[in-house]
Amino acid sequence: MDEAQVRAHTTSGLDSFALVSTEPDAAATVAALEAQGLVVTPASGQKAAGADAVSQQGWVNLVALLVILGYIAIAVVNTLVMATGERSREFALLQLIGASRGQVRATMRTEAILIAAISMVFGVLVAIPPLMGMSYGISGQPIPAMPVLGSLAIIGGMGALALIALRLATGAALRRRPIEEIGSRE
Repeated sequence: MDEAQVRAHTTSGLDSFALVSTEPDAAATVAALEAQGLVVTPASGQKAAGADAVSQQGWVNLVALLVILGYIAIAVVNTLVMATGERSREFALLQLIGASRGQVRATMRTEAILIAAISMVFGVLVAIPPLMGMSYGISGQPIPAMPVLGSLAIIGGMGALALIALRLATGAALRRRPIEEIGSRE
């Protein structure tokens, strides 16, 4: 091959090695290459140029994503606990007019499932336009290539976190006796 043509297909502009495909029983070809002073190694030890940098960048992106998800988790839990805690007088009133603690918990469980489901749907819908724009800018394809299991794990984890936060906050709000809670000032 022409050396200028080979250099056009390298990342560094140097032709320090070439990948050659041979038949498994091509010992004569390998011997001929070695006779010309070339070092022959099996392809299993070769990596694409920049493979280490890409791998390292993937880890950096994963750590950044985990930090962002951590902040989101803290914000979700904080918001839900504070909002549920503010409703302790409402829970006390429901109990004073005849609702049992189990009925109040069931109401909150249903509300939590609805909030989590609606939040997950809207969260995904809000994320689609920027992901499509980034995908189109990077790959020229409008549909982003995303790992399905990873995406579902993130969505499901945030939904489970919302359900657990509401469950714990409701339990804490129902600890006081209703008559004491209804008379307290907010």
